This record gives sequence, structure tokens and C-alpha cells, in this order.
Amino acid sequence: MIAVTGANGKLGRQVIKKLLSFYPAEKIVGLTRDSQNATDLSALGIQVREADYDKPETLLAALSGVEKL
Repeated sequence: MIAVTGANGKLGRQVIKKLLSFYPAEKIVGLTRDSQNATDLSALGIQVREADYDKPETLLAALSGVEKL
């Protein structure tokens, strides 16, 4: 699985868009501080996970199964 940090941002969304041309959506994880702001990514089939650097306890679960970041 490939994870993209900052999935809600301009760059993160562009990276995800490009990755979708090479990988199926189920292979992509979008990491964001607030998953409620990424419902459009979820609708594409991308797993959206909470990952907040200010909340280190969120990172272990968010990166579970991720092979590339």
C-alpha cells in the first residue's frame, strides 16, 4: 500500500490523482488530520486515515500496512 501525507492539501490531491493513473484506489491511503474533510477521496475508493503529527498516537494505526510513504 502507498500512503500520501497531507492528502487534503493541493499537493497531496495532485499526488493521489497521479497515483490513480498507475494504481487501483484500494492500494492508496490518504493521510489527513481530519478525515471529515476528505470524503471526496473516500468516494474514489481511497482509504482515508487520520494521521496527525501533533498526535503521535494516531500514526501507528494510520501507517498500518503501508509499504511506501
